[in-house]
Order: sequence, then structure tokens, then C-alpha cells
Amino acid sequence: MNTNKKDNLDSWLQKNVTNNSEEQKNQKPKQGFLKRFKRPNTPEAKPNKPHHSNHKKPFTRTPQPAQKVNQPIQKKSIYHKKVRFIPLGGLNEVGKNMMAIEYGNDIVILDMGLEFPSDDMLGVDYIVPDITYLKENLHKIRGVVITHGHLDHIGGISYIAPQLNNPPFFSLKLTNGFIQKITSEHSACKNIKLVTVQPKQKFKLGVFTIQFFRVNHSIPDSAGIIIETPEGIIVHTGDFKFDFTPADGIMADIDTLKWLGTQNVLALFSDSTNSSKPGHTVSEKYVGEVLDKLIGSTDGRIILASFSSLIGRMQQIFNAAIKHKRKIYVSGRSMVDNILVATKLGYLKYPKDLVKPLNRAKKEAYKADALILTTGSQGEPLSALARMARNEHNHVKVNEKDTIIFSSNTIVGNEKGVVAVINELSKTGAHIITNQVMDIHTTGHGYQEDLKMMLKLVNPKYLIPVHGEYYMRKAHYDLALTEGFKKENILLLENGSVLEAENKELKISKETVPSNYIMVDNQSSSLSAIGYHILSERQAMAQNGIIIVNLSYNNKTKKLFYLDVKSHGFIYMKETEKILQEIQKNLTTKYNSFIDKNKGRFKDESLEVELRTSAYRIITEKIERRPLVIISIY
Repeated sequence: MNTNKKDNLDSWLQKNVTNNSEEQKNQKPKQGFLKRFKRPNTPEAKPNKPHHSNHKKPFTRTPQPAQKVNQPIQKKSIYHKKVRFIPLGGLNEVGKNMMAIEYGNDIVILDMGLEFPSDDMLGVDYIVPDITYLKENLHKIRGVVITHGHLDHIGGISYIAPQLNNPPFFSLKLTNGFIQKITSEHSACKNIKLVTVQPKQKFKLGVFTIQFFRVNHSIPDSAGIIIETPEGIIVHTGDFKFDFTPADGIMADIDTLKWLGTQNVLALFSDSTNSSKPGHTVSEKYVGEVLDKLIGSTDGRIILASFSSLIGRMQQIFNAAIKHKRKIYVSGRSMVDNILVATKLGYLKYPKDLVKPLNRAKKEAYKADALILTTGSQGEPLSALARMARNEHNHVKVNEKDTIIFSSNTIVGNEKGVVAVINELSKTGAHIITNQVMDIHTTGHGYQEDLKMMLKLVNPKYLIPVHGEYYMRKAHYDLALTEGFKKENILLLENGSVLEAENKELKISKETVPSNYIMVDNQSSSLSAIGYHILSERQAMAQNGIIIVNLSYNNKTKKLFYLDVKSHGFIYMKETEKILQEIQKNLTTKYNSFIDKNKGRFKDESLEVELRTSAYRIITEKIERRPLVIISIY
């Protein structure tokens, strides 16, 4: 939050926020790591993928170009007398979570995440929710509440918030710390208001009364949200599991969940990611014990790859390093940044000489007592571990004395990348340990018994499975049936659906709002207008190459000067040259007939369409392929 805005924000908070809990005592973080830790002078890198948000699938939706920043869509908004729930992302995917809750002239937004693209979305960096409906109703937006600090819940803020005039954001302390970090790199977010709230603290946003409650997840300060609406209480779990021995020692707020069970909760929006998996999730305490034994029993240097957001896991690793007299060296930008933020806010505690940046301790990192903590557990090509595997890392050369630990699960869609990295690391002779060998990772999303427990505690009238692919949400639907829920009280929504509450009843409206895939290209500071036709062209080039037709004609007589056909990346065949000659001959004939037909009066655009269509027909007939055809007229 900008200091020059502090007085205005304090005044705003006094009018809008009611604090019903004591201020938590400030904890002074250890400073040794912070003083020494300066970011390496390296090129900008993409953030690592969140460990649960990259379930890739074939690209089937039609992406639409985003509106330019500060150009709200002009459309007369409607005063709705019903409470409306509008999911803009997070359904039929594990990513880009975002939902709008509306009543009358008030809208509250829940989460603002991104999704990482599938393999066929060439040149696309991220996907964010379609905010067309919100831009039509800018004057109604009262604020944004954020459940936790994973990118699939906060990663879209830098791109979306400026288009919504940077509304105020409300979340717990660590979450706000991560939001501040990612938005600080975008000048359009310089006026963003970040409001830190405490669990059980109530505050009002328009007609809605909001309250956070703690849940267990794979990142500290994860929360569920209680929203008091004119139609009753709504509960959103956020991402959750039940862990009675969590890494940070902070348990889920069972008392609040029990209390909710007595309040006639109208609807529960519940995490569905692991709804098809029976039993309970493995506790973080058990994972910590396994890691402690492994770190203590391993001879020689350890290279440990994990998700950079697992702050509790990092504390477990730090504790094991202290116990077994190892030094920690950190590699990977997101790992550096998250340790920096978590340490500054007091969520990581360790002796000042325990942790060092790898680039400032190259020689020390080769000692037998070294533990290198790094990014790259998902096989990301630019990650630190992937560069080590390719022998391209500036500060680490892997050898046969090293032990490499993957403290992670492989996200669906990343299997090839992870296997490729493991293959290359194996060639060095290093000993490799994954979660398939030992229990060195656990999920942050509840299994079936966790979901049942949430249902029994909250006891809602309606269940809306969220956060997941369709099969995950359908499994949650089936699970609720076994717990006695009526079919009509379990609602499966789609992105863009409008769920309406009236007279304590929920009903899916016939109305829908835009929910296209909006794409961020080349990490620009705003959303890029990249549409389906651009992706199609990129896919055509990648799969089948390019055919380029250059032609020139006399502007007065329309006589053809020359017509030349060349190929790049075109499939090699003995007949290729013959096909190109045939295309050239056919297009010359087509050009002359086009001139005669139009009596010399035409636009270059119509000529391009005619020639491209003819070229496609020949190529398809001859080799049944469809390269990108470019017509250049001079």
C-alpha cells in the first residue's frame, strides 16, 4: 500500500471495516537473510507454476481479445434484487479462480487468479478470466477478497485490477505480502489498496458482511470466506484440507465451522480438486519427519526441488538442516522472492547464517554439508533445476555424489517435462528420490473424507462444487449424494453461469455472462489482444510450416510482374519442389482469371483471399496438410 495514500485509506477503512478481534502481536523476522539477499542480476523470468493449477487440456475454447486498460465497456447496468453468484473462472479447470457476488448496486469479487496455458497455446504466457461483465458494472465493485497466495488465486491481479480501476483487496497477512510482491513489478498497479484483515474480523463491502476463517492448505494464511448476504449466509472453503498436525502448527478453525453448522447456511462453495480420491490426506507433519530422516541419513550434497509457495515445507527443511548441521543455498527467482517475503513477515524463522543465496556462495555450495533448495520440481524448462540437468546452471554442476530430492507431486500435464529433467539428471550419476519412492510430499487439497467432514460441519442447504475439472466436481456431486444431499440441492455450474438466490432458494438462471479465455502474451503489462486466429496461425506454423507467396503487378494495367512461391518448415518430400511449382502455376492462372472476372477493379484483400483459398486446395489435395499460407502483394 502506498504511504502517501495511507490517510485516505485509514479514513475509508473507518467507514467500511468493523474490527471484531484483537490485533495480533507483531513478530520481528530474522534479518540476516534479508540483509544479504539481493536479487541476482538475471533476466526476468516467469513465475513457477502453482502446484495444483496446471491441469492442461486441449485448447477447445475460443479466446477473445481483451479490452484495453481503462476503456470500460459501455453498457447500462441492471439493479438486481436477487443475490447473484457468477463464476468467471475455476470451473472446468484448476486455475484462474474468480467469482463475482452481486446484489443491487454492490459486487464483491472472490479471488483473481491465472491459469498456465496448454501446450497448443503457442506463445501464450498466461490465461486470465474474462471480466467483460465486471467492466460493464465497474461502479458496483466494492472490493476483492482473496483466499490465499497461490498464483491460481492471485496471479491475475496485475493484469485485471488496473482494468477495474484497482479496487481494494482484502486478505490475510502473508497473502497480501505475495500480492504486494507481484503487483510491485507492474506500474499500472501502483495505486492498488491492500488491506490486511485477521481471521474472524468482520468488515462490510456494500450490503455484504465478510469474515475470514482459517483452513489448512499447502501455504500459510489460507482461508475460507463467510459472506452474509440479504438471502442468507454463504461459505466458500477456498482451497482446503484437514490437517491436525500442519507444518506451521496452525489448525483449521473447527470451532467456526461447527458454529456455521448451526446457522442455516444457504450454500457451500467447496474445493473439488481431490474429490475422487478416498480417505484423508497425508499430514504435513509426517512428510516433515520423512524429510528429516532423509536429510539426516544422506551423505554428500543434497539438491532439493519443491514448490516455492510451500512456506511450511521450507520451515521443515530449515529445521532439518539445523538439526543435521547443513547449510542451505537458495536458487530460483520465485524461491528467492517467496523466502524473502515470508521471512520479512515472520513466517520463516532460522539462524542468520543458515540460508544464503546460491549466487553468492558458489564454492561453499559444493561442500558435503550443502543443501541447495531450488525451483524446477515440475520440469519447467527455464527453472534452476532444469538448467542444472542441462549443465547450463552458472553456479551448480551436478555430479555422481549428489542426491536430488523431488519434494512434490507431478502436476497433470507436466509429466513429460519432469521425466526429461530426471533423465538428464540421471546421466550425471546422481541419486534421485521422488514422491513415488518415499512420502516426501502431500497435497494441499482434501480427499473424500475431508470433503465429507466439511459438509457435515457446515451443514449447508445447497452444495456448489467448485475449483476443478468437470469430472472432479461431478465426483464431489456423487460424494454429496452418499451423504444424504438431494440431487436438486447440488448445483454444477459452468464459467459464466449465473446462480440466483431468492427467498432462500437457489436457481441457475438462463442468463450467462462472457467467460472466454483471455490471454496474456509476452508478459506485457496489460492483456494482449490475442485471438483464436492468431493461435491457429501459430499452430499451423508449428505443425506444417509456412508457404509464402510473393507477387507484384502493374497498378495501371494490372499485368503480373512476377509471382514466386517459397516454403519454410514445410514437410520434406521428393515432390515438394514439384508441388511448389504447381502452386505457382495455379496461382498465376487464378490471378489472371480474377483480373478478367473483376475487370481490373478489385482490392488487394479480396485477391489475397482468392489466392490463399486456391493454394490451400492444391496443398490439401496433394499432401493432406494445411500449412500457414501468407500472400504478400507488392
